[in-house]
Amino acid sequence: MFRLIFWLIYEILYLIAVTPEMFYCIHLQKKGDTERFRRITEKRVTHWARHMLSAAGITVEVRGLENMDGRPAVIVGNHQSDWDTPVVLGYLDRPHGIVAKDSIEKIPLIRTWMRFIGCVFIDRSDARGSLRTINEAAARLKDGDSLIVFPEGTRSKGEEIGEFKSGAFRTAFKYGAPILPFSIDGTYKIMEGNEKKGIRPGHVILTILPPVETAGMDRQRQKELGEEIRDRILQARMESRKKSQQREEENPPA
Repeated sequence: MFRLIFWLIYEILYLIAVTPEMFYCIHLQKKGDTERFRRITEKRVTHWARHMLSAAGITVEVRGLENMDGRPAVIVGNHQSDWDTPVVLGYLDRPHGIVAKDSIEKIPLIRTWMRFIGCVFIDRSDARGSLRTINEAAARLKDGDSLIVFPEGTRSKGEEIGEFKSGAFRTAFKYGAPILPFSIDGTYKIMEGNEKKGIRPGHVILTILPPVETAGMDRQRQKELGEEIRDRILQARMESRKKSQQREEENPPA
């Protein structure tokens, strides 16, 4: 519990300290200085996400970063924990807009930085409104921006990976954008799987898989794609654990 209190104080002080920079970014946005606005916000959000994890005692190992080729894509992965958000914001090639739950929108300062990078907030109790919001955000693909979606729709809070809902994939089909799958392993152990109800330090593995092309994909393949990508993510997680275990066996602690 002490670590959780320390982390909360640290995060509050961090966000207060960068508030002048936040107002400067608002100024740049109003001024239309897109290039400088984007450069500053992406750098700050990456820095914030990594420090957020570091202050909690979390280390992140990234595998497959070379699979991000710079094209606008719908980036999809499993969702174990609220900590998935800082992991993908801090350790992909750069921060991308996330389809996030509306409770995050209620957090002062954080919501502003997330809006800066194109995050959108959905009310899961309003299915029609959520779909409309996702479609609006997905239009950013035409402007060269990627979008991160967790197709399970909610946290698994454990090892299981739920059914992948079709909304994220329809967005990719509509714009012919590639789907970039990723696997997250270990974030649920930080809090959701921690019986002490505090923050437990740990190690997270983020694995980015090769993109799946959707341009010209037929209807039958589209229907099967969600389950296929879910299986790929499960397989990637298994292979990732095998590699980690093999490395530990080859390099035992002294």
